[in-house]
Amino acid sequence: FVGGGVTKLGDRLGAINWQFPKGRTFDADYFSAFLERLPKEHDGVALRHAIEVRNETFKTEEFTDLLTQHGCALVFSDAEDWPMPDVETAGFAYARLQESRETYKAGYAPKALDGWAGKLKAWAKTRDVYAFFISGAKARDPLAAMALIERVGR
Repeated sequence: FVGGGVTKLGDRLGAINWQFPKGRTFDADYFSAFLERLPKEHDGVALRHAIEVRNETFKTEEFTDLLTQHGCALVFSDAEDWPMPDVETAGFAYARLQESRETYKAGYAPKALDGWAGKLKAWAKTRDVYAFFISGAKARDPLAAMALIERVGR
């Protein structure tokens, strides 16, 4: 966000997703310094940060402890090529649902959407939840999101 973009969004601002490439491996000093520099607020608007990593070296207690210390969420990913687990490190969860398929009208099979709705509801008992669809089957993602919203509302 540039300038007053964060302020204009106000209460509608979700978490900021910081993505790191697959080649970036866990380095405690680097990530400690990075997390320490993340702003906590901008013009009175609290900021939330979600960290997205794609390398197995991050699946360590040291990394999740750093995230917890700084109140940052680990981005949960359901992607087959780099799944990340749900680890509660902040007062919110951030999920990227990336397995939409052209073969399903709503991107995911109805049973899979039911499963996601259950998971998101369970997460919402202890934290705020941000979830979105992003996949190679982009044309299916809006319908997938609407189908999931309907299921979560039940």
